[in-house]
Amino acid sequence: MNNPEMKQDQGKKASRPWLWVPSLYFAEGIPYVLVMTLSVIFYKRMGISNAQIALYTSWLYLPWVIKPLWGPVVDMLRTKRLWILVMQLCIGVGLAGVAFTIYDELGSG
Repeated sequence: MNNPEMKQDQGKKASRPWLWVPSLYFAEGIPYVLVMTLSVIFYKRMGISNAQIALYTSWLYLPWVIKPLWGPVVDMLRTKRLWILVMQLCIGVGLAGVAFTIYDELGSG
């Protein structure tokens, strides 16, 4: 089990984090592309004007804008697990609000 060649191979894998960093950034960009692309398609099909689409998608872009400012706060206060749970609750409430708003808009139109 204590094979020196295995330790050397593990050391090589651990010493090259730059091999997986590009894939990490690619994975972080997928939600941004999905949100921006699908929201424009969704708003266009609802018949919303281009000016309103620009306003609404700018609000959707906000999490990526404040990420550099918000990150250190999350690291300093409490645990990351608590932040994840609280943010998931906020996202759920926000999505429920959007769902009810869309239903009201489509139902009354």
